Amino acid sequence: MSATTASSWLAPDDESATSTVVGYICLLLSCTAFGTMFVPLKRVDARDGFFVQWIECGVVFIVGSIIYCIRDFPTFEPIACIGGLLYATGNVFSVPIVQGIGMGIGFLIWSSLQIAVGWSVARFGLFGWLAPTNVKSDVMNYIGIALTLIGGGLLVLVKQEPVILDPVSYDLQPSTTESEKTQEISSESSRRDTTKDLIIRKIPFVIMAMGLACMHGFMMSPIDILKQKHPTNDKFKVFDYIFPFYSSVFLFSTIYFFLYSIIRRQKAYIEQRLVIPSIGYGILWTAGMTLWFVSSDRLSQVVAYPITTRLPPLISAALDVFVYKTVKGTRNLLTLLTAATIALTGVILIALSNQI
Repeated sequence: MSATTASSWLAPDDESATSTVVGYICLLLSCTAFGTMFVPLKRVDARDGFFVQWIECGVVFIVGSIIYCIRDFPTFEPIACIGGLLYATGNVFSVPIVQGIGMGIGFLIWSSLQIAVGWSVARFGLFGWLAPTNVKSDVMNYIGIALTLIGGGLLVLVKQEPVILDPVSYDLQPSTTESEKTQEISSESSRRDTTKDLIIRKIPFVIMAMGLACMHGFMMSPIDILKQKHPTNDKFKVFDYIFPFYSSVFLFSTIYFFLYSIIRRQKAYIEQRLVIPSIGYGILWTAGMTLWFVSSDRLSQVVAYPITTRLPPLISAALDVFVYKTVKGTRNLLTLLTAATIALTGVILIALSNQI
């Protein structure tokens, strides 16, 4: 009997089905990582977030370098660096958004607009640089997108209570003075807050979320352009674009952190206790992003993109309800449940739109 490669044992249909299953598994794992990536930062004061995002991006660069070595140093693709630039620029705003309007709600605002931008580019193309992507059921795909956006819009209406930050989360015995001061500030702030004041204070963070969404909505487009420009049967080819993407993420985050340090000087917030949470944040983001590369390659961006940007916010919102207890009240919980049901229905329709 002649030697047979492993891939030849599978019929084309079986191989395609296996690839699809792998894609959905990676998609779910990616969503889980993205949905929990802010957990390490939830109870620490990250302030403006520049130090946090720089540490996070250092982790991203290390993982990218390891993948680059495993792939035997493939050709460096500068076009992929554009995606890293867009991510690093938008990432500057992510921590302040979470601190300003909450992990679940903030995530949901920027993910809704990000879905609209990312899905539109994947579905209809980009000025001739990127060809449009077709699905088996356009109607199902369109309805799914509409439902995910409606679900995100409803979730913005959910009110969230602030989390009391732990200023000494890694000290064995927090000082009574600091603890009492934190509680007094939180109590005084909650008494002053009115609905109008809360809305006014959220406006800058909403604007940040919109800017982040646009940049992150386009960040995968350079990778898709490269895949269309260099078609291949190598199922692992997508990993060759990770190092240019991740290295540019670290490069531009370093530039932003350097400028921040020069401008702020002694007021720059660099805190030793943020290092460990930031590393945790970086590990979770890198895991989610790497798995996203795989899922989008196996399932197509028009399917993977909206799901990857909708499920993680729902996971974050669930954490706000069941772990951090920052979403309370019957009306709030009903709104959250309704929005989550609508959004999940949209996610299911999007997933099925390329299968039926």
